[in-house]
Amino acid sequence: MAGVMIAAPGSGSGKTMVTCGLLTLLKRKGYNPAAFKCGPDYIDGLFHRRVLGVENGNLDSFFETGTHMRQKLSRSMEHHFVVAEGVMGYFDGLGGVSVQGSSFEIGRILGLPAILVVDGRGASVSLMALIQGFLEYDTALLDGEKKTHSKAGCDAECAAGAKDGECSKSQCNKSQCGKNAEKYHEKKAHELHRHIYGTSGCLGNRDENNNIGGIFFNRMSPMIYNRIKPMVEERFQVPVIGYLPELNFLQVGSRHLGLVLPDEIDGIRQQLEQLADRMDDNLEWEPLLKIAADAGGRDWVVPVREEAGAGQETGNAAGIKPGNELGNKPGNEPENIPHFRLGIARDEAFCFYYEDNLKAMEQAGARLVYFSPLHQKQLPEGLDGLILGGGYPENHGEALAANRTMRDSVAAAAASGMPILAECGGYLYLLDSLEGADGTVYPMAGVLKGRGYRAGKTGRFGYITLEPNRCLPYLQEGEEIKGHEFHYWDCDCGEDEFCMTAVKPKGGRSWPCMRTEKQVMAGFPHLYYPSCPGLVRRFAGQCVEYGQGHGREYDGQGHGGEYDGQGHGREYDGQGHGGEYDGQGHGGEYDGQEHDGEEHEL
Repeated sequence: MAGVMIAAPGSGSGKTMVTCGLLTLLKRKGYNPAAFKCGPDYIDGLFHRRVLGVENGNLDSFFETGTHMRQKLSRSMEHHFVVAEGVMGYFDGLGGVSVQGSSFEIGRILGLPAILVVDGRGASVSLMALIQGFLEYDTALLDGEKKTHSKAGCDAECAAGAKDGECSKSQCNKSQCGKNAEKYHEKKAHELHRHIYGTSGCLGNRDENNNIGGIFFNRMSPMIYNRIKPMVEERFQVPVIGYLPELNFLQVGSRHLGLVLPDEIDGIRQQLEQLADRMDDNLEWEPLLKIAADAGGRDWVVPVREEAGAGQETGNAAGIKPGNELGNKPGNEPENIPHFRLGIARDEAFCFYYEDNLKAMEQAGARLVYFSPLHQKQLPEGLDGLILGGGYPENHGEALAANRTMRDSVAAAAASGMPILAECGGYLYLLDSLEGADGTVYPMAGVLKGRGYRAGKTGRFGYITLEPNRCLPYLQEGEEIKGHEFHYWDCDCGEDEFCMTAVKPKGGRSWPCMRTEKQVMAGFPHLYYPSCPGLVRRFAGQCVEYGQGHGREYDGQGHGGEYDGQGHGREYDGQGHGGEYDGQGHGGEYDGQEHDGEEHEL
């Protein structure tokens, strides 16, 4: 059990590629890696999934409580080497003015040490200043906390005449700082020095709460690396664990929502294997394992798959011993609850889903049935509910419009009163028409009035809390649910059609959002279901009622369908649709939104 976070000073530093290279290398060496993405992003997680071949998850201190995050991470770390990719810059949080919701806050809550990826292109010694800033940055001042220092534990000469909460520069002997660190608690001595003189001139000033356990340089030449590595380690007492030179074979583009999707990149798997080769050449393995073993403040065992570890020596300089992969165990699902079949649109056009949302629905009794609005002619038979996630329908407008039978099938389900949740791209699909990325307006399902069109900018984006203006099918007045918006398309419907209000967590900015029609609730926000258990409970209950009203009987034991043997009722149609796509004309299981572009306001 061990883990690290891959963080960076800002977007575009190479977090996603370093994370994917490390995951590929860990898997190759027999360690049993699992991935998480900090924040609300989707696309970065898709790169993780393409490397691992398994679902990844999100860690989000705005959406989740600290307890929920710790439990989720702990379950994963029982059997996996966890690699969590940070979001934006390490300290960047809500509203651009706080560390709340940042990679730093998530790492602090979880005790997860960070590897800071520093882009070394076009710089050398100047990188020392950047690293020092991140190691010593006082986040308490940003969030309005005041630093105070008392006499207790300080050298008598340094604290003489000082009152509680303040120190007098004229009465402090700066030269004693190093001796104080030896004589008294080191942290207190360095805090005192920083308070009086700032960080300049005092070795070892690193704030223990910043969780940065190591440095990794990206786009750096071997010559510069060999010179700057000992300088950083001597000056800051922090290990430099490796570097990557500039890699011309990596061709990852971007679009309006961030990175392009992995299956849109020719030879992506080969590129990631090449990336892992280069990381293997330039990664300092033992320091990495030492840092990872400190996750959560204690030493963990890094698991290795049994077949990969066979014949290998156990143990290493970090004291980490190989373990056996125990495999996935069936989930602890509630017993004797009514089950229902829940359709999940998943293909090239609809691909943005939080795994926590799907698990919440499964816990409420859902048997997930994946399908493709692009490739299948109609909805799977026997559905009791439907979720249309976000994605890129604007890039597939012509194909979606051409599949008239599927559009009619969705419209008929909505007209029959089927419970439906749709967000962002899924919402656009339910409109009368949609302007495609090619500028052509295409007919859509026609469940909701309005035309989706290219707005050209993100007028509403970032974290939000949604409050219903009245009682809705799945939300009661006075309840709230957390979500996130990020989109370049909009709808031309009137504001009087909206039934909820979105409120930003910083600054109080708000706007109307979400629409309902019969049992359909749709809009641009991506909702985080676990933040409002009542929504999940009511949606599940109405799905069961819908099924019973259409003559379906449920035994409450998982009934009515083939389960995957992992404790989850997930079903695929056997046509290459609805689950993991092969990228050969079937799309790919896409999950993407903010991504290494990550130009979104938290």
